[in-house]
Amino acid sequence: MTAHAPKSTALVPFADNSASRTIGGMTVENGTDSIAFYGQTDFSRDRAGLARAQALLAFMQQVVTTLEAQKDLPDALPPRKPAKVDNPFM
Repeated sequence: MTAHAPKSTALVPFADNSASRTIGGMTVENGTDSIAFYGQTDFSRDRAGLARAQALLAFMQQVVTTLEAQKDLPDALPPRKPAKVDNPFM
């Protein structure tokens, strides 16, 4: 993926815990309970900036549509319990 024209990839919101997509310098990481955004990108006043803004807007609309369609959407998710991980140095 180049910084000039974000590649359109199928990232279905909340479908899995492994898919991710990069828009400019921002990574969108899918999860079944939440979606994480990290990194940064800029929306420059050119075609490349417009393409990044459109890609982000299209994905965010998918997220909103998915959440609105869930009839049993809770007010908030319960806090995650930390998973115990074996110490690899012992």
